[in-house]
Formats: sequence, structure tokens, C-alpha cells
Amino acid sequence: MKTLVNSSKKIAIVSKLLEKIPDELDAIHIDVIDKRLENNDGISLKSLGEFAKKIVEEIAPNKRPLEMSVILLDVDEISLLNKEHLSKSGPTDVLAFPIDDSDGEMDDTIYLMGDVCICPEVAAGQAKEKDLNFRDEIALLLTHGILHLLGYDHYEESEEIEMKKMERALIERYSEHLRVHEV
Repeated sequence: MKTLVNSSKKIAIVSKLLEKIPDELDAIHIDVIDKRLENNDGISLKSLGEFAKKIVEEIAPNKRPLEMSVILLDVDEISLLNKEHLSKSGPTDVLAFPIDDSDGEMDDTIYLMGDVCICPEVAAGQAKEKDLNFRDEIALLLTHGILHLLGYDHYEESEEIEMKKMERALIERYSEHLRVHEV
């Protein structure tokens, strides 16, 4: 059996190295993908990514490095996913597909948060019904989807109230990241 010479000195050196996590290990990588054939609504993929990153930085501070995707889908694609995964007919505004367990230990070196799928066409209709602007509806749906990826839900009234409070606070805090590029 090998014995470590000056093991306390080695531990001190390793501890000093680990004090600062290298940037690539502290990274948040968010892909924003527009899969729609027609996308004339002016959504800035860059600003969606920046907004999502701000939300994730605050509500998932211990999950690094981290990857997630925001995917914009048309009505037909989101309807197919809604039917396939939730057994519901027709389009929906947002779907969240977590990959790694938000409460579990990280098995890999990267925490794979999952995908948030948004249908801008449904969002536009909802914004009109609620008398909101389109950008604010997209911010709400993206925030809602990210919270679902991290294990938040709204099956019970108390959970729904808590989730809505978080959504409002996060949107108020970070919506300027969407307004910079005007979604």
C-alpha cells in the first residue's frame, strides 16, 4: 500500500485550487432554438437566452455547470407534444421536459436541466385575451417553464400561489433583459 508523504500539504494545495471554480465549470449554457417555419413575431433569441440565464442564476445557484434549451414551436408541433406527453388535445402555451432530477445528486459533470417548449402563436392569443403585451406573456411562459424544470408545480392551490409569486418576482426583476432587444 502506498502512503502519502506530506498529505496535509497536498490537501492544502488542492483546497486552494478548488476555492475558485473555473469559469467553464460555473457556466450556464442555454440554447434558444426557433423550430417554426414562419417566425415573423420579432422574438429575439438572444434576449430570451439572456432572460432565461438571469432566472436560472437566481433560482438554481448550486447547479453548475448547467445546460437547458428553450425551443419555440408552431401550433402543430406543440399540439403533438401535448398529446404525446400529457394526453391532451390541441395546442398549449408551454411545456417543460426536465432531464436531471432537480433534487438529486448530479451524476454527470453537467446538470441537464431540460427543455422549455413555448408556442408563440398561443402566447400571442393569450396576451391579447389578458390585455398584456406579447413580450410579457413570453416572459411569463419562459419563467413558468423554468420553474417546472426545477421541480416546482401547481397541482395544489398553495403550490400554485407560491409559483405565481415567484414568477411575478422574477419577471419584475429581470424583464429588462427582454426589453433590451424588444421581443
